Amino acid sequence: MVYTLKNNPSSNPLVSLITVNYNGRNYLEGLFKSLIKVTYSPIEIILVDNASTDDSIEFTRKNFPEVKIVQNPKNYMFAKGNNEGFRYAQGEIICLINNDVVVDPGFIEPVVEAFQKDSQLGACQPKILEMDHPDKFEYAGAAGGFIDRFGYPFLRGRIFKTLEKDHGQYDDDIYLFWASGACLFLRKSILKEAGNLDEDFTLHMEEIDLCWRFHLLNWKIKFISHSRIYHKGGGTLSVNHPRKMYWNFRNNIFLLVKNLSGINLLRILFVRFFLDSIAFFNELVQGKTANAWAIVQAYLWLGSHITLLRSKRKEVQSKRKVGDQQIFKYIYPGSIVWEYFIRNRKRFSDLKRTSGLLRKIAEPN
Repeated sequence: MVYTLKNNPSSNPLVSLITVNYNGRNYLEGLFKSLIKVTYSPIEIILVDNASTDDSIEFTRKNFPEVKIVQNPKNYMFAKGNNEGFRYAQGEIICLINNDVVVDPGFIEPVVEAFQKDSQLGACQPKILEMDHPDKFEYAGAAGGFIDRFGYPFLRGRIFKTLEKDHGQYDDDIYLFWASGACLFLRKSILKEAGNLDEDFTLHMEEIDLCWRFHLLNWKIKFISHSRIYHKGGGTLSVNHPRKMYWNFRNNIFLLVKNLSGINLLRILFVRFFLDSIAFFNELVQGKTANAWAIVQAYLWLGSHITLLRSKRKEVQSKRKVGDQQIFKYIYPGSIVWEYFIRNRKRFSDLKRTSGLLRKIAEPN
């Protein structure tokens, strides 16, 4: 597909690309080499370094002098690191991009065109493929994210631990519930209204929370199939690590408490406590006591931070412009846990109610 934006760079909006780094020197070369070859103009590249102890900063200054460097005094993690980057970004469009990514040269043009054509578009993501297996979707982003009726996140192209091969089956540019933080494009002006990434999430699901807040303000999220990147992934914690389980359970409930309306929150929390209890006993029966304890710790944190949860919820709900009913059209109406583990439906296209979901999200508000 040919995009005309790159032929007239003087009228194009500036795109700020922010990558947060902590001791990621081995990844930066691949990322920056791919970014300086992009065909879109103008861009600015910002490295936010979280007090790395390797030679990330020295390497970048020597080899990529065009990259702007923000040095944090300590490791601010993903959310606060990117929030620091927001302060320095000059672009109308901001792209949060992981340091373990390489991009196709033309990955920006289709995104900018989507923003220009759709005034309600607040955020979007590209197709995210595995760097080592580029015929497969990547765990962290695939072809865009949804949650089910009980708040469990999943992706087109990846449900729980099952990754699909990319056969072009998800090449339709559809609206999403959430876009991946591995490569997340944002309309900067909306951040003034919605707020930045929530630093209290610490690890995992910050981008889902931000996208949900965009929905509450009646902005849309979209998958852009003609934009493509390749993600190494893996991160600092494996999928089965107890700490990852802790963050996932803790932040998933945190997410629901902040963003759901009162009656829906009570209804869904009741079911979630039951389902999470089953998960706890399942880990215990399998002898995975560290994982079981991680689930308990997640709920202990939630119980000991009631004041924080109330404050966050009050802030978000005070800004709400649309009701849950409108937002629910972006939410899968079934249970992804039931579909995956009981019905053995491992692919997005196999899920029972995807046709209804896709039909609803294609309808105008």
